[in-house]
Order: sequence, then C-alpha cells, then structure tokens
Amino acid sequence: LLRGAEVTVKPDPEGQPRRKVKPVTVLSDGQGEFAVRVPAVPMRYAIVVKANGFLRQEKSASVAGEERLDVFFRLEREPAGK
Repeated sequence: LLRGAEVTVKPDPEGQPRRKVKPVTVLSDGQGEFAVRVPAVPMRYAIVVKANGFLRQEKSASVAGEERLDVFFRLEREPAGK
C-alpha cells in the first residue's frame, strides 16, 4: 500500500499505437490503488510508477477493447545514500 505514487499511462512506443492517445498521470489512493480510463480500442500501453524513496518501475499492458485490466506493482526502496 503506497499512497501518493505517481502513475503515468501512455501508449507503448514499441506497441505501434493505432491512434493518438495522450499520456494520463494520476496518484495512487490511500490503498495504493489507481484507475485510468483509456479508449476502448486494441492498444498496448506503458505504465510507469514513481514515488519518493522508491525505484521507478515500468510495465507494459495490452487492452483488446472494452475490458478491465489489473496491473500490480511492488515498488522497491531506493538503496541508502541515493
């Protein structure tokens, strides 16, 4: 559970977007959860999560149309002295 993590969802540059979609950035809620609506068309997205004191993580996810997709992250703390 990490409140206030910055989550950005953007078209995956390797996924060859079929349509122009702007990146969306949200903050995770008190339970560490987030929700983003994307166009109901087949597309691959890159999801980037950043939070102070933790290493940045990125994952890819594909949607086929109108569907719900759950993506989970387990952030690792930055090494001491960084």
